Amino acid sequence: MTRHRLLTCLALVGVVLLPVIAPPALAQQAMNPPDPTVREIHAGETVHVALLPGQVYLRSVNDPDSIVWDRIPTYRTFLTEAPPVHRSTLLRFDPKEGEYLYFQFARTAGRFYVRLRWQDSSENRKTTVNQFRDGAAIEFALDGVDTSYMMGSGPKKPVNIWYWHPDRDEVENLAAGGYGSTTSLPEQPVSGQSTYQTKRNSRDNQWHVVMSRKLDSTGKYQVDLQKGTIPVAFAVWQGAEEQRDGNKRVSNNWILVDLQPTKAKPQRAAKASAGAAGTDAASARKVSRPAQRKVKSPGVKSKAAPKAG
Repeated sequence: MTRHRLLTCLALVGVVLLPVIAPPALAQQAMNPPDPTVREIHAGETVHVALLPGQVYLRSVNDPDSIVWDRIPTYRTFLTEAPPVHRSTLLRFDPKEGEYLYFQFARTAGRFYVRLRWQDSSENRKTTVNQFRDGAAIEFALDGVDTSYMMGSGPKKPVNIWYWHPDRDEVENLAAGGYGSTTSLPEQPVSGQSTYQTKRNSRDNQWHVVMSRKLDSTGKYQVDLQKGTIPVAFAVWQGAEEQRDGNKRVSNNWILVDLQPTKAKPQRAAKASAGAAGTDAASARKVSRPAQRKVKSPGVKSKAAPKAG
């Protein structure tokens, strides 16, 4: 074999081997390193709701920075870009890169809470001509884990979504039964509150968001929070990265939440300044509600529906 032919063969072998020895295509590449003290939760794993004793109160119904949260287990999950819906989005789709979302679940005798936090170097509360707002959502499967975590599997397997609006600092109660079917529900029992925490290094700035609802809230497409296990998924929108609508980061499939609570150990100072601010009536005064309107089935696109996902 001549030297030229030998070099040609080696070159071809190298081309064939490159995909084999390259790093895995789906290896996680977080924009910020995770907190090693927090347990990472993957799709299919189960977390438990912490029980807040009756004598412990947040400073307000949805206080995102109460010291009570320091006594409740925190978990993290990795968010990657949502799978593309349209062919054009394949140009930006990169499932390798993402960010970590930290979450907590808690409940009292009558109310369910979820607290989210994530790193965001810029606070984007409003959408303008050339800027987009941040956002976050938690999605509940109403009929089991075989429901698609991407907005449900049609009218027979819908999802209930709590979508946090940073501009109004409130949470909208939505339902969906597939792509393009996101619908604002006539019942709006979910409330919320947020803070944006600035640090010395802007890369460490964080959103803290709490969303909550009475356990016994009723209405079609409302998640049942009374007992059992419920599948959940998360989404975050980074306005500075021009994310909006379906351009977002999501958790990879369902995480299971056991609604049978485990007791949380509160701090003694947790009862301070509770007063009437810890009541649902105070929450109703503090958080304005979207106007109620007739809702279509989550299997049919609504023109009035917000573009949450």
